[in-house]
Amino acid sequence: MVVSFHPSVPGDRFFWARGRVTEEVAAVLRSAAAVILPPTVSRELYWLCRGLCPNVFPNYDARFRGEGKVGDTFLFWALSVPHPKTVVCPRVESLVGDHPEMGSTPGVPPFPFVIKGSAGGEGSQAWLVRSEEDLEEVLGLLKGLERRGQYGFVVQEFIEGLDRDLRVVVVGEHMEAYWRCGSGFHNNLARGGELDRCSDTHLMELGMDAVRGVCRRTGINLAAFDVAFRPGGQEPLLMEINYTFGLKGIGADRFVELLNREVERWLSRCACPP
Repeated sequence: MVVSFHPSVPGDRFFWARGRVTEEVAAVLRSAAAVILPPTVSRELYWLCRGLCPNVFPNYDARFRGEGKVGDTFLFWALSVPHPKTVVCPRVESLVGDHPEMGSTPGVPPFPFVIKGSAGGEGSQAWLVRSEEDLEEVLGLLKGLERRGQYGFVVQEFIEGLDRDLRVVVVGEHMEAYWRCGSGFHNNLARGGELDRCSDTHLMELGMDAVRGVCRRTGINLAAFDVAFRPGGQEPLLMEINYTFGLKGIGADRFVELLNREVERWLSRCACPP
C-alpha cells in the first residue's frame, strides 16, 4: 500500500499533510510500503513517517537535520564542498559586538557582504550590506524576526561582478539547470530575473556535477540548488538549497509530470508498484 500526503501524486490512501494525525493514521503508516510527502511537510510529520515506514519520498533527512541557510552552511562544511566564505550567527547578539570592525574581524568579510535570514525564500531574507547604515537596518529586521521566533542567519561573502546564478533542479533522478540573470543583487525569477537555458553549457554541467555529488552523499532527491561561479571562474560554488522552490523556471504542469514520473520510478525500485 502506498500512502500519499501529496495532492498531486496519487496513492492507495490519501491524507492531508496539514490535517489531524491520529493513531489510526499512524497505524496506516506502519503498514504502508511507501509514503509520498509534499515539500510543505512539517519536520514532525516527516520523522513520524520515516520512523514508521521503510520508504519515504522525498528524502528530507538532510533538510530536517539542519534547516534553512544555517543548516545549508553546516552541510556544505560537513561535505567540504566549495561555497562562498560564510559565517553562521545563531542570533543578532552574536554579531552586534563585532560589527563596527567588520573589515578587520577574523572570519567576517569586509563590506560589502550579504546577510541571509535562515528561513527566507525567493530572496525575501537576503540583503546586500554595503555600509554601517545598511547593517543597522538589516539587524533591525533580524531582531524583528527573532521577536517572532525566527533565529539564525548567515553572513556571506559578496561576489563582485556576479550578475547571474545557476539554478539546478533535482526531481528524483532527473536533473536540469538554467541561469537566472539579473541587473541587480537579486536574480530570482520572482523578482524579475531572466531565464537563460543556453549560455555556457559547460559551466552548467560543472554545476550539475557538483549538485549530483551532494545528492549522492546525502540522498537529497527533491530540491533546487543555487550555484554560482566567480566571474571568469570554473569552480561551482554552492550557495544554498531550496526544498520549496518556485516553478516558473521549470513550469508548474511539467513539474507535476516529472514528479509523478520520478515517484513511479522510485516506487519500482522500492518494489512498491504504483
